Amino acid sequence: MTFIDKAIGFFSPERELKRIRVRLAVNEMRKYDAASSGRRTKGWQSLSSSANTENGPALVALRNRSRDLVRNNPYAKKAIDVITTNTVGTGIRLTINAKDEATQKKYEEAWVGWAESTQCDFTGMLNFYGMQALIMRTIAESGSCLIRKRVVRNADTKVAYQMQVLEPEYLATEADKPTLDGGGYIMQGVEFDKNGSRVAYHIHERHPNEQFQAKYNRIPAADVMHVYKIDRPGQISGIPFGTSAALKLHDFADYEDAQLMRQKVAACFAAFIQDQSPDAINGTGAAVSTLPERVEPGMIEHLPAGKTVTFGTPPAAEGYESYAKKILQGVASGYGITYEALTGDLGNVNFSSGRMGWLEFHKMVEDWQYNMMIPRFCAVAWEWFVAGAKIGSALPGKEVTAEWTAPRREMIDPVKESKGLSLQIRNGLTSWSETIRSLGSDPKKLAKEISEDFKLFENLSLILDCDPRNKIVDTSSKAE
Repeated sequence: MTFIDKAIGFFSPERELKRIRVRLAVNEMRKYDAASSGRRTKGWQSLSSSANTENGPALVALRNRSRDLVRNNPYAKKAIDVITTNTVGTGIRLTINAKDEATQKKYEEAWVGWAESTQCDFTGMLNFYGMQALIMRTIAESGSCLIRKRVVRNADTKVAYQMQVLEPEYLATEADKPTLDGGGYIMQGVEFDKNGSRVAYHIHERHPNEQFQAKYNRIPAADVMHVYKIDRPGQISGIPFGTSAALKLHDFADYEDAQLMRQKVAACFAAFIQDQSPDAINGTGAAVSTLPERVEPGMIEHLPAGKTVTFGTPPAAEGYESYAKKILQGVASGYGITYEALTGDLGNVNFSSGRMGWLEFHKMVEDWQYNMMIPRFCAVAWEWFVAGAKIGSALPGKEVTAEWTAPRREMIDPVKESKGLSLQIRNGLTSWSETIRSLGSDPKKLAKEISEDFKLFENLSLILDCDPRNKIVDTSSKAE
């Protein structure tokens, strides 16, 4: 304690203790360079606000600028395409498990009739897998996506529910209220009870930015899916992918345009003619020239005395390639994909580097699949389907379970990677079923197909390498 501390403590021990606590806290903070105050951190703005306080005012601008980039910037469009196709691909497929074969067959037939046709889509445009791609694209581009349960009015349908995909603007943010009867509240168009659980969504009947006046209705939370990537606890809505790279990508586009315009202007000047003789200047101060105004292929021109021709040389874009690569590497990181996937530049890729980058990217894809799309869309869609099918009397009321299989990951070198997977199975490091699931197939269906293939081979007396039971043994060495 200093002399001042002791003096203050004599009159007010409470203030003395507070001063000591503050001094200890400041000393602890000074142990971290990033928490220190000084020249290096001057101007570093950092707020201790909540996720919704940060996201709420910025959501409209972030969505609009993200969509503008996708419309006008080829790299942004490519990033969204890469995220969508790798996460969803041909579709995250369903495997139904029932207690008896008859029940399973009925569920499978009903699912195929509903999900693999356009009956599941309220607009009648997409099947279930097309809706997955649309939802994933909307999340990546706009931050989040709404899916609303719709009751089918047609009495002939076997499933009583359909799904309607909506953009995040359908959430009525103007309905926000800090307090409701019972202690709840509405924030960013989502209604919560006093415990913070979602109870309803306030959704516009039409897109609020269309020419029609958009009214909104209160929809129970059980009838709405709100799918987005959760980055912070308590986050109500998602932000577009690539938000951290948006400004960098926009500035890089301006830089590319400036470089292109610079080369275009330089290329417009093919040659410069200089007059050394004063007689070549007329009375107005303009040069008098009998030389042609354009240069043509194979042209030979004799220059008068005193005239010289200098051909234009477009400026070289020194360092452009390395600079562009560094910028696009940062942009790819902002979107969560690899530089090679963003640009298609495979010039410096070998098997090892390509596989490491692909595996790292695949971890991001798995995060989007198993932490977002499957639990928050696919699983809920299955619940809606079962409930709607029972209402339509298409299915028995027996208990069934659902498993989801993501699209298979393409191998960089199938020969090398297949050998690695085979060794893992043979040495007990993984199961055959788990390996098949990692490749995007259903183990039960695949095993059934293999069994049927082997029976077909036996009936036709075919001997193939894929059937180890018919392996041909080389006896030539024994005979020798």
